[in-house]
Amino acid sequence: MSFRAALRLSRNIPRVSRVSGCRVATIQPFARILIPQTRTFMSTPIKFDERSKNVGEILKSEISVETESEVDDQSKSFQEFLDKYDFSVIETPGKNLAEIVRKTADGETVHVFFDVAQVANLPYDAAMGEASKETEDEQYNAYGENFANVNVVVAKEADQSTISIELLMNLSEGAFYVDSVTPFANADAALNESAEAEVKRELLYHGPPFSNLDEELQESLEAYLESRGVTEELAAFIESFSEFKENQEYIKWLKGMKSFFS
Repeated sequence: MSFRAALRLSRNIPRVSRVSGCRVATIQPFARILIPQTRTFMSTPIKFDERSKNVGEILKSEISVETESEVDDQSKSFQEFLDKYDFSVIETPGKNLAEIVRKTADGETVHVFFDVAQVANLPYDAAMGEASKETEDEQYNAYGENFANVNVVVAKEADQSTISIELLMNLSEGAFYVDSVTPFANADAALNESAEAEVKRELLYHGPPFSNLDEELQESLEAYLESRGVTEELAAFIESFSEFKENQEYIKWLKGMKSFFS
C-alpha cells in the first residue's frame, strides 16, 4: 500500500484516546450516524447500470466497425506464399503465437513461430533510413524497436535430430538476421511447450554470437535458411498474416468484453 493510500485509510479510523492504559474509541454523535441515506442507496446501482450499459454500447459499436472492415479475400495477401512454399497454418485460437509448418523433399519438417501481437505493433517507418533531425541515440532506439523475434525449427524425420534458429526480423527492410543456432537431439526437446522444457532450453549453450562464426559458415547457414523458405517473402507473409490474425483475436476479445457488459 502506498503512503498516500495509507494516509487516506487512516483518516477513516475512529480517533482513539487513552484512559488508564486502555484504548477507547471516540464515538461520533448518534444523530449524525442516523442521517437518512435512502437517496444515495437507491442511486448507486442505477449509476452502476448506466456505466455498464455505456461500456457495452461502445463495445457493440467497435465490433460493428471491425467486422464491417473485414474483407472476404483478406487472406489472399498471404495465401500465395503458403501455396508457393507449401506451408500450412497451424490454428492457435486465442494465442498470440502463430505457427506455420512445411515438409520438404529431403525429409525435414520446418516449423516457423512468431508473435503476431509483436509484429502487428512494430513501429514500422518506411523512411527510417532517411536523414532526420533525431539524435543518433533516438535513431538507434527506434531502429532497435523495429525487430520481431522469429524462431525456425527444422527436424529430420530419419533420426529426429533437430536444429533451432532464432532470428530477428526487420520489418522495414523485410530482412532476417540470425541471432543464434542451437542443435537438439530430438524434435520434442526443441518443440515441447511445457514450462520445464522451456527452462531447459534457456539453460542450454546456444553457441557463440552468429557474427563471430566463420564467414563461410555464416553464409552457408543463411543459404540453408533461404532454401527452406526463409526469404523476404516470408517477412511479407509474417507481416500480413500477423495483421489478419491480430484483428481476428481483437474481434474475439471485443465480443468477450461485450458478453460481460451486456
